[in-house]
Amino acid sequence: MRHWTQWTWVVVAAVAAVTQVVLAQAPTPGPAPAGQPNLQGVWRAWNLARFDLEAHGARPGVPGGLGFVVDPPDGKIPYRPEALEKRKQLLTKIYEADPYKNSDPLVKCYLPGVPRITYMGWPFEIIQNQSNVAFVYEWSHKKRLVPLGAKPPAPAGEGEGNWLGMPRGRFENGSLVIDITNFNGYTWFDAAANHHSDALKVTEKYTPMGADVLQYEATITDPKTFTRPWTIRMSLQRQKDIGLLDYECTAMLDELGIHHTWPRDFDAQ
Repeated sequence: MRHWTQWTWVVVAAVAAVTQVVLAQAPTPGPAPAGQPNLQGVWRAWNLARFDLEAHGARPGVPGGLGFVVDPPDGKIPYRPEALEKRKQLLTKIYEADPYKNSDPLVKCYLPGVPRITYMGWPFEIIQNQSNVAFVYEWSHKKRLVPLGAKPPAPAGEGEGNWLGMPRGRFENGSLVIDITNFNGYTWFDAAANHHSDALKVTEKYTPMGADVLQYEATITDPKTFTRPWTIRMSLQRQKDIGLLDYECTAMLDELGIHHTWPRDFDAQ
């Protein structure tokens, strides 16, 4: 019988990854295209947002920490009553040892979604050109290409929803602003069962605050889940000493002997 907790296999897998890679030098950021603020380089969130976006006390495997919700001013995510009840139910299964029974999609190595992928603790690289901004993540080598231009993303409900949504970016007052729609309803915002529906819209904002710091904001809109839009804010630090390494989530589950093929209705478990 396996005796893995949600955090045990993550830590073991991360250690295994570090022992199998050759350290990569962080890239030297080049100049940004004309008219764009320079966001290029490797960035990382050194905070506790991955555990819980709201202020919280310590609990098993989770250090206590301040919240990142700046609007509403009380720091609380404005759930509809039925969505808050769903969060309570999801929280009852976050310590299940079997990934299939665990309610957090990330335990199954499914894509973290946006904005969660930004502050999970793994670094990511931003690469710019005149037409697109690319995000390259250390977590499972995932990539996100954001087209730039006036054309808006497809309205929510058009086309098949996906894990990272459909983005469209623009530069506005020195910041990169990305509107994202067409999500599926499976991802979470953190490891505290803060969730959403397929009506989710995310507006990200990346603002340089100096040579080595970006201010990151994400405004969340989902009328099926929340009573009003809400916003998180945090700092991202430039990672200078090392580039992106290897983190292959599903391969690590294989190495740990954990089966990782589940029905698509896993969210009903």
